[in-house]
Amino acid sequence: MATVKGLYDLIKKEQAEGIELHPFEQSIVDAYEADESKTTKEAHVSFVEKKEND
Repeated sequence: MATVKGLYDLIKKEQAEGIELHPFEQSIVDAYEADESKTTKEAHVSFVEKKEND
């Protein structure tokens, strides 16, 4: 019996080979990636250079 992770890996492999995904396969990928636990967070950073007063 196939697991969702196994299907996901197979679909991503086929996608990397250039095979177009069908709507059912795309829904499996979307659902798996939505349920996948996030271990990273998005952060926005800006750099402000200190100006020297002469």
